Amino acid sequence: SPSPHLTAKMAGTIHTFRHSFQPAATAPRQWRAQRRGLPIAAMSNAEVKGAGPLSKKIKVVGMGSCGVDYLASVAAYPRPDEKLRTEQLEVQGGGNAANALTAAARLGLKPALVTKIGGDGLGDGIITELQGDGIDTTHVMRAQGHPSPFTYIIVDRAGGTRTCIHTPGATLDPSELTQPAVAAILKDAALVYFDGRLTEAALVLAHAARAARIPVLVEAERLRPNLEALLALADVVVTSAHFPQDWTGEAELGDALLAVASRLPRAHTVITTRGVRGAVMLQRGAAVEGSKITGKAALVDVMAQLEKQLATPSISTDCVSKSGVKVARGSVVHAQGAWELQYSAAHNAAAAAASAQGAAARAAALNADARNTSGYAMGSSSSAAATAVAAPAAGIVATVTLASSAALPKDAVVDTTGAGDSFIGSVVYGLATGMPMNKTLTLASVVAACKCTALGARPGLPQRSQLAADLLSA
Repeated sequence: SPSPHLTAKMAGTIHTFRHSFQPAATAPRQWRAQRRGLPIAAMSNAEVKGAGPLSKKIKVVGMGSCGVDYLASVAAYPRPDEKLRTEQLEVQGGGNAANALTAAARLGLKPALVTKIGGDGLGDGIITELQGDGIDTTHVMRAQGHPSPFTYIIVDRAGGTRTCIHTPGATLDPSELTQPAVAAILKDAALVYFDGRLTEAALVLAHAARAARIPVLVEAERLRPNLEALLALADVVVTSAHFPQDWTGEAELGDALLAVASRLPRAHTVITTRGVRGAVMLQRGAAVEGSKITGKAALVDVMAQLEKQLATPSISTDCVSKSGVKVARGSVVHAQGAWELQYSAAHNAAAAAASAQGAAARAAALNADARNTSGYAMGSSSSAAATAVAAPAAGIVATVTLASSAALPKDAVVDTTGAGDSFIGSVVYGLATGMPMNKTLTLASVVAACKCTALGARPGLPQRSQLAADLLSA
């Protein structure tokens, strides 16, 4: 945790950049455009017949990280011991769960956030920004005497990457989620989303959600202690591009995705985002009931065939960013019927186990937890009763879907920070409103692309009115 002196300096920085925490709803429209360096005329979205408000209020709950992001945009990532100047500096609210719920709120849902931040000035700014986007902060706990979590983010404009250095805040103890608090959190919730942080406390809420028959979505961004037990409770899992291979050690993404799905039998849907290459989705359960099994094949091969069928993105304008960038939806293809999916010929169980152990060691080191490598490895759940992770299976029966990324001009990409969060926020919207999952993937790719047109995780997130109405209809 930072020293009191550093905390004071941070509070001063927030004061200097206090405009970053002005609620979007109260800041003048013209000023909001000017403060991000956007031309006023670019705010128009006349080319898109935007969606109207949802006909009813739909509550969703998100639990996980929330903090402040210090974003420094640089021309190129610095070499060791090199000094350079920032091209742009932004101080904004951040954290996976908070970002995803902001995306969901702008799409029309009524999210409630469960997290813990500091009782400091940074925390006050965090709350103000969340409330400005219509997020219920009733269950955001404040730790007096502790700083709020914050992240330094270096945005490399030349390489198109972002590097994050995170400082966590106070721990959310499971005992703080009392039965009355859990009941209030879950009341009228259509879905509960977990970003994979605060896992010990998250397990309390996840078990309660399952007992109440509320769908559970779990994000798997990277290896974390107790994440395995949380994943085992999920109905829907969304992973980052590298998580399946890190967790399972498989060399091929298709083999890794198959291993993830076989180990999480409760999850009827597993989605892996692939950055500019879009996303891949496996579905089973109700999705394959009554479907004829088309055949037996390695998932790697099925994905390769579908990749060839992905069409060029449409030339329609499906979203206009606040900076005037036009975004066109991508395409979605799926293998006919359900498939008996198997591992590829390259699958090697022993090599995969060794690779997974190495990934666990790297994750522990990156999380300043090098002595706890075993806690990051598959099979690390502390309580067998808390997890339903299955032993590796030879294969599964599932449908396979590939979605391309949305299209926008390459030079319009400003920053990818929070792209995955915006994708997940869109999946939350699709699940809560009953959208078909194929259509949800299309929406998610458009929202993620629009987000990338501005610096930071939230300024580029679109409102409903910026999106083509058919993208949001169930």
